[in-house]
Amino acid sequence: MFSCIFRKKRTILISEINQEKKTSKIMFRSEVELGKFLGSADIIPDAYRAIREMKATTTRSGIDILAINFSDNLDYMTRFFDGDLDLVPSQNVESLDFIATKLNASFSINKAAVELFQHLSDALKQLEDMYINTPVIITGSGLGGYLAILSTLRLHHTIDVEESNGSKTTKRPICITFGTPLVGDASFQSAIAERPQWVSSFLNVVANEDPLCSFLASENLYKPFGTFLFCTKSGDHAAFDDHESILQVLDAMKSLNAGSTYNYYYDRILSYMRDKMLYRGAFELGEFNMNLLREGITLQLNEVCVLGDISNEQIEEMEKKQINMSKRKNIDNHYKDIERLNESKISMTYMEWYMKTRKTKGGYYDSYKNTTRDENESKQELEIHKGRLEQYWKDIVVKKGLMPQKEDAKLRKRWLLSGNNYRRIVEPLDIARHYELKKGNYLKNRPKHYELLEKWLEEYVTESNLSEKTRNEAASLTEDSCFWAHVEEASILLTELVNGRSTDVEKELEKFEAYVMGEINNYSVSPDVFEEKSSLMKWWNEYKVYKGNAYASEFMQYMNHGSYKQYH
Repeated sequence: MFSCIFRKKRTILISEINQEKKTSKIMFRSEVELGKFLGSADIIPDAYRAIREMKATTTRSGIDILAINFSDNLDYMTRFFDGDLDLVPSQNVESLDFIATKLNASFSINKAAVELFQHLSDALKQLEDMYINTPVIITGSGLGGYLAILSTLRLHHTIDVEESNGSKTTKRPICITFGTPLVGDASFQSAIAERPQWVSSFLNVVANEDPLCSFLASENLYKPFGTFLFCTKSGDHAAFDDHESILQVLDAMKSLNAGSTYNYYYDRILSYMRDKMLYRGAFELGEFNMNLLREGITLQLNEVCVLGDISNEQIEEMEKKQINMSKRKNIDNHYKDIERLNESKISMTYMEWYMKTRKTKGGYYDSYKNTTRDENESKQELEIHKGRLEQYWKDIVVKKGLMPQKEDAKLRKRWLLSGNNYRRIVEPLDIARHYELKKGNYLKNRPKHYELLEKWLEEYVTESNLSEKTRNEAASLTEDSCFWAHVEEASILLTELVNGRSTDVEKELEKFEAYVMGEINNYSVSPDVFEEKSSLMKWWNEYKVYKGNAYASEFMQYMNHGSYKQYH
């Protein structure tokens, strides 16, 4: 849905739909109302005026309009209508790498879009610097719309990178095109659809007599995205979001405009559209008992003069797809995400409480590891919260991991810090469970989402040039969430050494000493690691006996002198 600029109106529509869901199972075509609203918006004629005047301008509401200049190059238009400008694979176009995702690593896009965009490449950096923190409408007409679309996508990508670095001043662009033909294939469509903030910012205004915009409609390889506002020379107009419906309308338009290759200008049609508001009823169409969804579809098709070119079977298919789409796509998904976020906060609060209350009972890690029968009930509740957090953060990491290379480097700062706080609290419990079940070396089979959260945090610190703070007191939470896995592995090696099953692991144990001493010197471990019954202290007491009094190292001296008792 084209919602960036019309958010207030869209909120009303969502609440209406939610109310209908509560009171009945009635469905209706919300694009009917959207068409009315778009048709009355000043911003659309303002955008086209900027194109015709070939200059940047400002709307009456103070939003900058950037018109991408394309002087209807006759050579490109001729090549386009002659079929010389077809789809080309993205693997051959380095300048479009920012569009690909892991799910849609490759796609195809019209050759005209590629060539025109490559000519614009030198100006992109200037465009990004000017508009990354300023509301802007990027607009273009005909093949010039290709430039507007790709420039908008590129600016969205730059904003994604800035926001992942913690920026809170960025402003999302909006793209309005006029009579622009379809751009790319299904993979291109899907790559954009993966980013809701991208796909919701595109509006293509299409006149039913414009031969250019419908030229590729019957090509099965081309797919639309964003919202389409179809209009007629009398000013009638209707908005469509459903991709299949858009293709049906474009195909009907192509039949009407067969053989035409002229340039279409939107000045007059926009003026008529502003003067005429959409209002149709079922009685005008000769039917009285249509459901609201079918009525809305029929009204839209009738409004843009293609109803007679679309069969009842096609309309029924549109209706079925709308119903199925509504079932698959729950309109409350956004609120479910908020609900899950709130649940995760509750679970984190519980985990933090559990951790603090166990610090004096052998430490957080060992208290969980050595749960008594009397504590089983509280442990069961802990497992519920732990499982909820695990699923939440796995989903977040997987979702972010599907983004393009530069975007999956890190989560946004807020999420990144919360995710790593979760990692440091919950992963030690996974480690305890892992060794309780004797599953082998945890470090060699560490869950991927923990690895990625830690990796993204390191990249964030490095790329933000954040120097490590000099600590003078112990961390309240051990920073290395794999600390206890290192302890468990050291305990296994020591057991092998004492029992004579291995004689070549002493160097590994000395490396472990150095690792722990480094964490102590950096105040990176919490004081509870030195609790009397902790796994670290158990290892230390056995290691000290094995090494004997003659052995000296920094860690040995630290422990023998009791310095750890002053660690806080």
